[in-house]
Formats: sequence, structure tokens, C-alpha cells
Amino acid sequence: MSILQEQAVRLISNLSDDNVKFLIEFMQRFMFAGNADAEDDMALQALHRLHGARQEVWQYLPQDFDPDRELAEARSAKYDCAY
Repeated sequence: MSILQEQAVRLISNLSDDNVKFLIEFMQRFMFAGNADAEDDMALQALHRLHGARQEVWQYLPQDFDPDRELAEARSAKYDCAY
């Protein structure tokens, strides 16, 4: 092990577990900054899964379901009656 690596190990060994966790996360972000395309792909895949889930949920709702109307009715029931 090089002198720099030994010095790094000594410094890290004096840190609390929370600080070591933060340091590891920081190092991972720094080392994998070049993999932004992979992160973008993962985000895009998540967006596609979300869209698919929305489509799946809509099939279980009544045909005349109107989320804006439902929200307006719920707000009216909750806040208009409270006064």
C-alpha cells in the first residue's frame, strides 16, 4: 500500500460511521460521474414504468372518473362544511 493510501486509511479510521457513509457516497458520485448516461437511462426507464403503471391503474377506474371533479368535491366537503 502506498503512503497516500495508508494516510487515507488512517484518516478514515478516525471518522464516525455516519461520516464514513457520507464519504463513500461522495466517492461513488465522484468516481461514476462519467456514467451520467447510465443514470439518465435508469431515470427514463423509471418514467416509462410509471407511465405503464398509470395506464394500468386507469383500467380499474370507472369510465366517467374525473380526478379534478373528485378533488373539487372532496375539498368542498372538507372545507365548506368546516365554516
